[in-house]
Amino acid sequence: MSKLDQIIANNARVTQSRRKPGFLSQRARVLLLTLTSLLLVFVFFTQPQVRAAIHTLIG
Repeated sequence: MSKLDQIIANNARVTQSRRKPGFLSQRARVLLLTLTSLLLVFVFFTQPQVRAAIHTLIG
């Protein structure tokens, strides 16, 4: 096996074994979605019109 063949074979193995990481892991995506949802709910329920509508429904 020539030196060039060894380099090509080694590079092919390295690229197969090296896993390209994604931008976010599954856990990070769930956390980001949860925090975004909580922020939207907080902003929605702190609006005066929404609070007044909920107040009339409850009491």
